Amino acid sequence: PPARQVFFRGTVRLRYKDDAGLPQTRSVHLVLRRGQQGDPLVTLNLKPGEQRLVEFGMIYPPDATPPQVLTVKTLDNQAR
Repeated sequence: PPARQVFFRGTVRLRYKDDAGLPQTRSVHLVLRRGQQGDPLVTLNLKPGEQRLVEFGMIYPPDATPPQVLTVKTLDNQAR
């Protein structure tokens, strides 16, 4: 189980083109505890061979500890 102490607290910014091809900018405030798996920040549906740029930026508050891992993964179509 996740620890009680907050491991990362801060805002992250995502820039990407959505599935309709429209540019999106989202800011999300996160509060994560050590060992806690975060929820997906964005899910994109790409066709085979399709590529899309996703920019991820972290906006740290003064007391933040940088996160250790950012995971980008492909989901099985049946997993959605």
